[in-house]
Amino acid sequence: MANYSHGSMRYAQIISIFLVILGFQWQGNQVKASSGFAASFTQERVRFDKATVDKDDSTSRLVKRDVDSKCVINDIQTKLTAHSHQHQFNDSNFSLMLLWAGSDGKELLALSTLEFAFFASQSKLWVSRDFGKTFEGINHMIDDAVIKKNGGIFKSPHDPKRIILVSYTETMDRSTTKLYITKDAANSFKKITAPFYLDGPMTFHPSDESWILAHAPYQNFQLFLTKDFGITWHPIRENVVDYSWGSHKMDKNLIYVVTDDVNPANDKDPQEGEYNLLRTTTLGRTYEVIKERMYNYGIQGKFIYVAIADKKDPENRILEVSINQGQSWNATHLPVIAKDRFFSILDMNEGMVFMHVDDPGNTGAGTIYTSDSDGIIFSKSLEKHLFPKGGGVTDFYRVQSIRGVYLASQIGEDQSIHTVATYDRGGIWEDIKAPDGMKCKDSELKCNLQVNNRYSKLKGVGLPMGPLSKDSAQGLILTHAHVSDALEISDPDVFVSSDGGYAWHKALTGPHHYAITNHGGLLVAVPAGTGAATNIVKFSYDEGHCWNEFQFSEDEAGIIVTGILPEPGEKSLNISIWGFGADDHLWRAYTIDFSAILTRQCHPNDYMSWVPHLDNDNAQGCLLGLIETFEKVKPDSRCQIDPEYERPHEQNRCECSKGDYECDFGYQREDNEQECEVSPEFADKELELCINGREEEIRTKGYRKIPGDQCENGFEPTRDMETLKKKCHNDGTNLAKAGTGGHKSSSAGVVVFLIVFILGCGLCGFLFLLYRDGKLPCLRRRIASYSYSALTESDDLEKILDLDSKEHAYHDTSDEDMIE
Repeated sequence: MANYSHGSMRYAQIISIFLVILGFQWQGNQVKASSGFAASFTQERVRFDKATVDKDDSTSRLVKRDVDSKCVINDIQTKLTAHSHQHQFNDSNFSLMLLWAGSDGKELLALSTLEFAFFASQSKLWVSRDFGKTFEGINHMIDDAVIKKNGGIFKSPHDPKRIILVSYTETMDRSTTKLYITKDAANSFKKITAPFYLDGPMTFHPSDESWILAHAPYQNFQLFLTKDFGITWHPIRENVVDYSWGSHKMDKNLIYVVTDDVNPANDKDPQEGEYNLLRTTTLGRTYEVIKERMYNYGIQGKFIYVAIADKKDPENRILEVSINQGQSWNATHLPVIAKDRFFSILDMNEGMVFMHVDDPGNTGAGTIYTSDSDGIIFSKSLEKHLFPKGGGVTDFYRVQSIRGVYLASQIGEDQSIHTVATYDRGGIWEDIKAPDGMKCKDSELKCNLQVNNRYSKLKGVGLPMGPLSKDSAQGLILTHAHVSDALEISDPDVFVSSDGGYAWHKALTGPHHYAITNHGGLLVAVPAGTGAATNIVKFSYDEGHCWNEFQFSEDEAGIIVTGILPEPGEKSLNISIWGFGADDHLWRAYTIDFSAILTRQCHPNDYMSWVPHLDNDNAQGCLLGLIETFEKVKPDSRCQIDPEYERPHEQNRCECSKGDYECDFGYQREDNEQECEVSPEFADKELELCINGREEEIRTKGYRKIPGDQCENGFEPTRDMETLKKKCHNDGTNLAKAGTGGHKSSSAGVVVFLIVFILGCGLCGFLFLLYRDGKLPCLRRRIASYSYSALTESDDLEKILDLDSKEHAYHDTSDEDMIE
């Protein structure tokens, strides 16, 4: 799915206005923050003057290795022209939204809209049933209704044929909503009048394709449920401030709702922003309160986090977690923070939590902590992690094509910003090595690869997309980056890694739209940049070393490309290029079938074995106790990978090393050292710990095995045991037993630990909700939602940078998210 808009030729003007609004000013070749954004950024150096990459011929976009025999494909223009199609929409509406709408990869929906402020003029709906080669207008199937630009299309994450369109009403009626529902990929639509006004998203059930929740703020903040994909709706709760389904790891009928009908406790008036968290396991027939007077909450996987006031200091917040659907809660082990700071959950995809904790003083940075498997005890992972509060943008990125690899931006001692990576799920972070042969002009500088992502977009760097990786393309990563000692604001180049981020090579000069298809066996790229019109598409069949070009349009003026959309199921080699004419501003679509180039099916001898993390000197291929072996296509095979072919995947346990352990609470590793030493802030201090509300004696060697690590034998911590003691006082809020046994129900295998960790003046925390689109009417303030973000494959942060949808082309290769 993608959302594209006109206006690329006005890019510089819009960026300049945007930067002024944010308080930025241009100073030569640098962008510096003026007062009011982040105090520590007043001297920041996002350089490119003395650290500009030496772009000589040896690092050009074509790596000419055995060009005659392997790189250049003969007669490309003739072969691909016969397998290419162009469609001109004769439409110049401001925005165009695209989504795959069928299970066989043939159906595409296109919706153009024309909206400005409160004015919505028209919308046009098209469908293609031949991979985007031809489109037909189907406005007559939806009564020529005007579909909303934002929150106008909702596609089922379970069945791509099921889509709901939300239209504007002919009057200013705020009691109903017109819906157009298709369950057969736009072959037919059913018109429904929902008994509420939809002002926000539809929330699909994590497993049932027909169950959806919707919020109705204009109908007394009711929550509505449908169990037949929008045909009939029933109210299940009033006075709802926020809501969510339980995760896919919870009971199917579980729904969580937040209400602001807080009952005063202990004869005290409820504080502003306090809410109750309720759950229902009967789809709204009965409810129970599972947390009173909480401020925010977030749910993902098995974890539920809530932020509540610290009883010792109501100005602070403490963060509690439940891993049993809210039956019991434990306080997390995180540093003391006040309410003007924040937590943000960065990732929970690998059975643990990456948590950002904001530094005091509005510095735009904080510390990343990683949790144990229960999400309770956290260890320090990365300091000075860039996360500007004013912009709400982080460069934290999980690489999907390899287990355990993450990228992030860090602020250095000199206030410069640079990219770091971890290859062991947060254990150690390090600079990314520059490609061989690429150096900074100033030889005294330490040159590394600096990855451009969301923060670079915020600063006006001209890149159409950030890092890209896919589960189906093991080890492959594409990204825009520079080779420098810090992030730069000049136009970046495209770099590729085929081994999960250990080694990189420069693939293309300048910004590009790019896509991965054929399970990594085909890369496609189109030049991008400010007002850059083109009629050239580039493709590589060898992981970005060799690139060929095809002229997809005879229009010499070219088009302003807004995105590339590969068929999401990878069942075909069809690639759609979308954009508008440089001269006439009319939308166009070009579909290219690359099976004309990759003409044969891959055979067993076209594959090779690949072991991730072999380049990690410490791991030697072992991550979290496992050595994995994958099968991937050889770079020069030039064949089609059968999407149904199940490639072998081996796993073998390896011996434990220090890399299989993270530092226990109160300990840390200094400067990427392997040894865990007592953290300076804990030196000569008594560590206070409480478990299950009783006095406990805690013994630690400073190490604890990383959650999910399966190593055996080998290294075991040998440091003398440290003893930590504290008398605990159970105040009645530290939760019930997990399960039905007694308070020592270890025989049932379910034990809930309550932990309160006080550093100095107390444990405090703060958690905000997942960013949600839509606004509630001003009659009632919505629950605070500053910065709880899952940041996996969602585009939530992209929406912050949309610049009113004038510039950015949003591209989802999996097409699993909705346009909201």
